[in-house]
Amino acid sequence: MKTPLVSVLICTYNAEQFIESTVQSVLGQTYTNLELLVLDNASSDKTVEILERIQKSDNRVHIFSEKRNLGAYSGLNCLLDKANGTYISINDHDDIWHSVKLEKQISYLENNTKDVGCGSAVINWYEEYQKGVLRTQPAQHAVAWHTSLVYRNEGFRYNTTKTVGTDFYFMQNVLCKSGRRIYNFSEPLVFRRIWKGEKNLSSNWMKRLKVTEIINLEIPLIDKLALLNRKILPTRFIEWFIVNSNISALTKLSLSHEFLQFVES
Repeated sequence: MKTPLVSVLICTYNAEQFIESTVQSVLGQTYTNLELLVLDNASSDKTVEILERIQKSDNRVHIFSEKRNLGAYSGLNCLLDKANGTYISINDHDDIWHSVKLEKQISYLENNTKDVGCGSAVINWYEEYQKGVLRTQPAQHAVAWHTSLVYRNEGFRYNTTKTVGTDFYFMQNVLCKSGRRIYNFSEPLVFRRIWKGEKNLSSNWMKRLKVTEIINLEIPLIDKLALLNRKILPTRFIEWFIVNSNISALTKLSLSHEFLQFVES
């Protein structure tokens, strides 16, 4: 039986330390009918050089480079214009996929046509503490963890006027606009690396936001409160609290082999 093509989208920026392991986790999927579209947002390091080397050995990789940084969501919209897949799958430039991720998600979506997308639980691995926290979403929901998301390619685009919570807005108000839902697997199929210091781009970006920008977001109150905490409280305090108070905290010993190799490397 012919399997549908999946377009995997990644936007990169100065990712030379981790882009190879991220890309290899995509190319190593048990579900092989995919194209990997990577947009480099004007990196100043060896990111593109690494990608071009990988591309030589796998023609499923397609690289696009920008002379200026478009940002993540404008970049994803550019890639969506080039995507040929029946399904779209999102990954961040430093996250790792379990090898059966796409196989499980595409199988589910092919057999559950009313759902617009599929996500999964993720493991947030905190580099500074060498511990992970299991993060889940309700099975039937209007959101998923963005880096775990696979959805039907029906012409959806990100609203780049939403400068905060763009991914949540996209899922809640674009993908699920007509009452459709996203199914989330309870098992972790994504390993998210939370870097410390200057490598933690999302935390650095959050600190530059204005409180009024967060308050005016069109997202649920609980999500606003979470963002406000990240804005107001020191990043190290938030991460320490999450890692040391969460009953789902994981150590190296409890990680699956799929993810343990990336911690040890």
